Amino acid sequence: MSKTTDVIFEQNKIVVSFNKLIKNQNVYLEFIPINQYQLTCNKIIIQNKDKTTNINSTDLRKINIHNLIKTSIKLIDKNIDLDKKTYKKNSPIYDPILTSKDLIKKINKKDYNNRSDLLAIYSLFYINTEREYGENISRKISEKIKYKESYVKNLTKECFTKGYLKSSKKGLAGGTLTTKSLKILTSL
Repeated sequence: MSKTTDVIFEQNKIVVSFNKLIKNQNVYLEFIPINQYQLTCNKIIIQNKDKTTNINSTDLRKINIHNLIKTSIKLIDKNIDLDKKTYKKNSPIYDPILTSKDLIKKINKKDYNNRSDLLAIYSLFYINTEREYGENISRKISEKIKYKESYVKNLTKECFTKGYLKSSKKGLAGGTLTTKSLKILTSL
């Protein structure tokens, strides 16, 4: 029996392959690390298994790219957790030490020294939550950390205005951690 998915770790990239997503096609997603906590999808490749078959538009419509990327990142994180020693041998850039559960504990127990620490922790939690859900993030964050939704929205706005997060694309949720956030997160 062949594997339906596979995760391949290389020096500066991670490739996730889906072998049975589309009949007679392999789908590869290539991720490049932005920083220690974030990955970005660099390429999506669809390759024929058989030279006689062609891919058609109906097959392409079956692929939900947003969900495929979310699934791939979850697979990457699970594979890293399964064998951390082997993964760390390549000295990778992407190495998410803090999980969402850790971040929720830090926020709820007020396990931070000052407002800067809170904003950096919250920025990472915001990005992780956006990656998991993708829509109505404020409500999801509010449910998880037990803060009012209006406070969560203000906290998110403060993270962007004070330089802990920078926007990825206008109108889309999420963003990228800044060096200001990364310095604080590595010191925790």
